[in-house]
Amino acid sequence: MKKLLLGAFVFLAASISSFAGDVAAFVDLGISSDGKTYIFGEYGRTDKKFQGYAEIYAVDIAKNDFIEGGIFRTLPSAATASKNGKKVYDELYAKAGWWVKKYNCKPADASHLLYVGDGTKSGDNEIVFKDFENSTEDKAYFYHVNMIKSVEGSGSNMHSSFYITFERKDEDGNVLSKNIVGSPDIKRKGVSGYKVERIFSDKTGKNLVFVIEKTIEDSTGTSIRYMVETIRL
Repeated sequence: MKKLLLGAFVFLAASISSFAGDVAAFVDLGISSDGKTYIFGEYGRTDKKFQGYAEIYAVDIAKNDFIEGGIFRTLPSAATASKNGKKVYDELYAKAGWWVKKYNCKPADASHLLYVGDGTKSGDNEIVFKDFENSTEDKAYFYHVNMIKSVEGSGSNMHSSFYITFERKDEDGNVLSKNIVGSPDIKRKGVSGYKVERIFSDKTGKNLVFVIEKTIEDSTGTSIRYMVETIRL
């Protein structure tokens, strides 16, 4: 698979730069050289209390789950109130970097970026991009991505879930293959919305990462955090 960027290439935070609240910065540490692991981070400063925080996560792509021992966090606290998120992240990476480096991760290059959000699409829009690897002059194939969300309750009782359908179709709309990414059975407390912000693969095109923006509602207000869903085709 190769890229078809639907909109201008921008940083993930660009689409929410006008958001009034706590917005995390996403850090793409990359896919491991063997295509088995994806590592990412995020950092920021909480709204109202202005406490810095930082997180690093390692994900087993085939299992779509965190690797044991692969979660590193500095939670917001009085000790981080005098620090911005980037400083907190740098300090966290200084402690965890030895562990991260053993995976030899590299961010996806432009040829393996399949989609980058430009701020114009909501989590309800279908994402479509061409399968350049297998398309020919006579026959074109496309990937269709749809996010299916469920939100229950409101306020402190809100729970939500989602999953993604990932279909390969021909130019006539016939479905040639279909995969489900994520699980509708995982209920996340306080999350009111989800949106696909970026999709990319490793050099083989078989290991895919979906970067998801989460909107979280709690007693401190509204915040933006990130998570990923992964699949090995």
